[in-house]
Amino acid sequence: MALKSNHSRIVILCVLLLVILFLHYFTLHDLEFHHAIYRTLFYLPLVLGSFWFGLKGAAGVSISVILFYLPYATLQWQGLQSDFEVILEGGLYVFIALILGYLAEKERKEQAAMRRVEKLAAIGKAVSEIAHDMKTPLMTIGGFSRQVERNLNAKSLDQKKLKIIVSETSRLESMVREMLDFGKPLVLNRTEIQLNDIAQDCVTIAEPEAREAGIRLELQTDPSLPPITLDRSRVKQVLLNLIVNAIQASPPGEEVIIRTNMRKDSMRVEVSDRGHGISEDGEERVFEPFFTTKRNGTGLGLSIVKQIVEAHGGEISFSRNSTKGVTFRVSLPFNQQSAR
Repeated sequence: MALKSNHSRIVILCVLLLVILFLHYFTLHDLEFHHAIYRTLFYLPLVLGSFWFGLKGAAGVSISVILFYLPYATLQWQGLQSDFEVILEGGLYVFIALILGYLAEKERKEQAAMRRVEKLAAIGKAVSEIAHDMKTPLMTIGGFSRQVERNLNAKSLDQKKLKIIVSETSRLESMVREMLDFGKPLVLNRTEIQLNDIAQDCVTIAEPEAREAGIRLELQTDPSLPPITLDRSRVKQVLLNLIVNAIQASPPGEEVIIRTNMRKDSMRVEVSDRGHGISEDGEERVFEPFFTTKRNGTGLGLSIVKQIVEAHGGEISFSRNSTKGVTFRVSLPFNQQSAR
């Protein structure tokens, strides 16, 4: 539907330009008042192009006008003064096109960001309500299952089945916790800490899972990092999520590298895996809620990570490695006062 609408808009712009150019080329040059009016009409497709397509639309319309009107203007040069007026008017037209395009593009991005925030808020509310309703029965199932498992004879044929029940219940409880975290308002408890210490703690916590998966964790810290004010538990949650994702993405025998370093006005943590990377379709949706390539994932982990990083005034991004795998980068502003 959107593609069809864009085609219709392009047709309208082309028709408008053709009509105005037709009026110029087939009206006697001596009728200067008419031509002045026709030149003013060129602003109509410019405004429409900017409104519909942003900066690209404004640039496309202005370039088309210059290319197709220039032959007519060249044929009708009438001396230095007239030449200067035409050039000045053309320059003004291009300048207005750039301003209109920039403002329209800015407005479009702000509206898109606002729609995204509203959408996430609605999703978060719905997810939180569902997760809250699921929490109590899951806790009941998990609690009773663990009690039965402890009391059941180890040689019982039902022991294996019960372990599966306990394991799957634990997985569902973990998913519910993620959904509740996603739906909760994010409140930061800032304290002054060392980012290298958090990175070391996360590596220590993730080491058993990495060892079981046959992955080696390598921590490369920048000893010159000064203390930074942030929410220790939240940033720890971010790094653990990224490290665990990297472990799960990497095949046995590979390594996951965690680096900390300093930039001009921010500190950066990088987590590099050696997996198969992210598909082109998935690159634009990595941080979207419920998008996941894991069989047992909720697709909320990276969405929550992004929320936490942005709440600190930071940024998170990723890029493909030169060989294989991807690297996630978390940048946290050193001047935390501006992010509060």
